[in-house]
Amino acid sequence: MRLKWPLWFMALLCASLVTEARAAEVAIMPVLGVNLAPGDCDAIGVLFANAFAHDAHVTVASPLETKTLRGDGKASVAVAMQLGAARYVELSALQLGQRVNVGGSLYAQDGAMLYRAEISAPSLDEMSPALSALAHALAWRQPVPTVATPEAALASPQTTYAPPSEPPPDPKAPRGAYGPKVGLAIPRASGKSFSPGILLQFDGRVGPGSYFLEFGAGLLLPTDDQTGSSIIRVTSGFLELGGSYYLWEGNSALYLGAGISPAIWQSSMGLDDHTAATCAAYGQIGLTFTRNARARIYGEVRLSQLLLGVANPVSDSAMYGSTLSDAYRPTMFAFQGGVGW
Repeated sequence: MRLKWPLWFMALLCASLVTEARAAEVAIMPVLGVNLAPGDCDAIGVLFANAFAHDAHVTVASPLETKTLRGDGKASVAVAMQLGAARYVELSALQLGQRVNVGGSLYAQDGAMLYRAEISAPSLDEMSPALSALAHALAWRQPVPTVATPEAALASPQTTYAPPSEPPPDPKAPRGAYGPKVGLAIPRASGKSFSPGILLQFDGRVGPGSYFLEFGAGLLLPTDDQTGSSIIRVTSGFLELGGSYYLWEGNSALYLGAGISPAIWQSSMGLDDHTAATCAAYGQIGLTFTRNARARIYGEVRLSQLLLGVANPVSDSAMYGSTLSDAYRPTMFAFQGGVGW
């Protein structure tokens, strides 16, 4: 029996979402089907691959990718090694009348079986929730969760083969992403004129999925390096500590966050300069484009407000002296982007 158009549409959409630009962590082998058309097997495999990637938060190679390598006569172990995958999944599907039974086995890269589970769906058109439940069972090596179907008919998982030396991952365990972040910063203060600055920093993000804690360190360098200029050039070394919360689930998701940023702030104008220790509070809104992938790419807009004042580099110089009225607290707008692994 051929898959109806809604399931085909979802399968093609999922195929576009699981395309990755780096080595996969888990390879999903082509579905071995009985009483099923090749196109139906491909659709089942793609739906399973997308569900596995979303549930386990890992990069997967879909059956459409491994099918080509298997077509060259390579075994599953060889395909997984070629893709650099630490684990791989083999799937089988059997259609009896309308009902479809799907079994899956999770293997280590060396071919050792780690877990096996089976599930049943009333028909091809109702495969999506069943495949999501099967993907969860194999990803975390747990019994197949109950899925609401019209007939409420789901099979139980088979015997587990997870060795004590390799326990299943914890779905609530924090996940880290560490990498570079760059951006453009624009300081603003009443009666002052600043040079825009380039932000260069290391950024780390750790969280269980719905939110993340963020820490980093970096430099702010002015784009105008002319000593004869009348604008204020800011050079700063800073630290960051904050957190953000995702507004919804999905591979691409908006997040809101806030934090603090202690810094050493050096402002220069002409040949005069002033250096001070300061601290800023910031708020940000951003978008993570590849939340469920191993390499997370994101962009954000940040608004920072200095809490400790800094002084005008001219009025604070030894030639002119300084007064309390010289202190001001700039606001800084920043547009940033980064990637973390």
